[in-house]
Amino acid sequence: MGVGLALAVVYVLASSRAQSWVARRSPSLFMAVTVSSFLVRLAAIAVILVILGLWTPLNVVAVCLAFAGGFTIFSAVSITAVLTRSHATSSAESKTKALGETDAGC
Repeated sequence: MGVGLALAVVYVLASSRAQSWVARRSPSLFMAVTVSSFLVRLAAIAVILVILGLWTPLNVVAVCLAFAGGFTIFSAVSITAVLTRSHATSSAESKTKALGETDAGC
């Protein structure tokens, strides 16, 4: 189970780093590169699971389930953090605009 959770942590960190790097480098190709990087990471995790299944006594089904559960939880936490940050930023901007509009009228 620990192996699956460790794989999920590495996978989530790699995906968030890759997406932020792509967003900075080429915003116009963001979706295409995001999908292709997802497929590459999915292939990499499949190769890792096959290697673990062939060369270690680990239960591959348990590792897969731990990975899937961990990935779901870590993704939900990171998405919630991003949405909370963007919501707080947009709320602060709207409050600043509202204050700026009332000050301009004085």
